[in-house]
Order: sequence, then structure tokens, then C-alpha cells
Amino acid sequence: MSDEASLHWMEVRLLVPESDLLELEALEQEILAVTPGGFATEAWDAPPLPGEREPVPVGWTRYLVYVGEHVLEAARLALSQAVARWPSATVVASPLDDGWRERWKQYFKPLRASARFIVAPPWEPVETTGDERLLVIEPAMAFGTAQHETTALCLDAVDRIYAAASARGEAGPDSVCDVGTGTGILAIAAAMLGAKRAFGNDIDPTAVLAAKDNLRLNPSVQGVGIVFDGTPIGEVTDTFALVIANILTPTLIMLSAAIASRVAPGGLLMLSGILAEQEGEIRQAFEPHGLVHRGTAEKNGWIRVDFARA
Repeated sequence: MSDEASLHWMEVRLLVPESDLLELEALEQEILAVTPGGFATEAWDAPPLPGEREPVPVGWTRYLVYVGEHVLEAARLALSQAVARWPSATVVASPLDDGWRERWKQYFKPLRASARFIVAPPWEPVETTGDERLLVIEPAMAFGTAQHETTALCLDAVDRIYAAASARGEAGPDSVCDVGTGTGILAIAAAMLGAKRAFGNDIDPTAVLAAKDNLRLNPSVQGVGIVFDGTPIGEVTDTFALVIANILTPTLIMLSAAIASRVAPGGLLMLSGILAEQEGEIRQAFEPHGLVHRGTAEKNGWIRVDFARA
């Protein structure tokens, strides 16, 4: 991706002691304020991510945050403040060398994300059979490749929604809004399965560029009306048959009225980026907006909460 490739990227490493998921989610919310496109995590008891870093000490978690050199000092200050609740935490930054892209290519491999979807980076050729769909996603510095539970939960639901409609002899949702689209994976997936109109918004301009680039990597949806831009969801006026928001809980709650108002009569809403113990908060925030809880799916402590508008 030419715009991203021209940036001089820095890797900022946050090392924090293991904590409960709610406390770490608060930290991750602050990290996303610095780098909305996403971040990576390394655990002491999991295989390391590509790169030449010291092993993660037992009982600790390392966050890998990527920012342009021009915003490094502001990012370092914000991240140092975010980890101040742990006196022993550290924040270290260093430039990425010329070989970082090739090392990360070894990490991103084709992944079966649902019954029909296979997600793969552009450098990994994949042959599909039968009703399989290949989603080509360039991960770059925006993480949204269905490796995280929240994206996987949403992608599986998109697949199931259109499969169920097809089984009934129907077409499935004809319009989709993907709030906080990231790499654009969910909007593109819906278009592959029959959506005639898809809109993905993200406040991070890097994510919007990534989504547009990924759209070009999936020629089968070129004829669909797909738009990616940075319009805040509160300023969007259209309604959609399916609205997807894969964002962390505090932001979902803050935007609950704006997100709910985008769901058309009879439409569906799926929310993810939510820890299992936060389901009650999400339902309390969204049900007053005329939405009915349709179900909840869980994967490794993360959940997707589904609603419908009567």
C-alpha cells in the first residue's frame, strides 16, 4: 500500500504485568486512541510474533503499537500515561528495519474464518472449491484479518445470516453499514454474499486507506456500491438492513444512539469487541433504542451481541 509504505514506522513496546481482562480492556481503549488501526499482543505463554525482541517475561503481556515517526513523541507520552497504573510497566520505542514487512508475511497465513470464508493475505495463493469465498486482506499495520475473536465472531455471523436467507429462498440484507471498518473485511464479506450497498466508516484515515486497498484486492465485489470513508457515524443519515460494529465496549456505549439509529425497520445489528461480563452493559445501552436482543455468541471470553429492530 503506497501511502503506508512511504511512512517511517516505529514500533512502541508496552510491557505490563498480567491483569484481569477488564483492566486490560481499559488499557487497550487508550492504546486505540493512539493507533485506531489496531495493535498486536504477545503473551509469555504463546509463540512470539515476528521480530527481534526479548522473550516476554513469565506473567507479563507485551503490546506492540505502530506509529509514524512524526507522531512518536506524542504517542510515547500518551502510552506512558496509559500504563502509569502499573509502576513496573515499561514503554520502549525503536524504528522498524527494512525487513519488517517480510517477517510479518511469515505470520499471516490463510485462515478458515467461517463455513464459507477463507481469509488470506495477497502473497498467499489459495484455491477455493464449491461455495467457498476467498477474502484477500493486506494486514499491513491495521489488524482485522479474522485472527482476533471479535472479527471472527462477526465474520461467522455474516456468513450465517446470508446462508439462512438463501435457505429460505431470500437474498439476505441488501445494505450493510460497518462501523469502525478497520481493514474493511466485514463490509467486503457482506458484498461477496449479496449486499448491493455497503458503507464502512472509520475515524482513522490509515484504516480507510487500508479498506480501500483491500477492496481493490477483491475484484469479485468491484461492481457493488461499496464506500469507505471517515464520516463519523453520528453524521451518517442512511439506514441499513444490517449494521455491524466491532469496537470496544466503552465506545459502543458512547455511540449507542448513533449506531442504533442506522438500523432500518426490520434490520439487524451485531456488536462485538465485548467481553462476556459486559453483556449487561451493552444490552442496557442499546435496548432502549427500540432494539430487541436476538442472541449472544462467545469465543474465548469475547462475545458478539445481536439485536433486531421490530
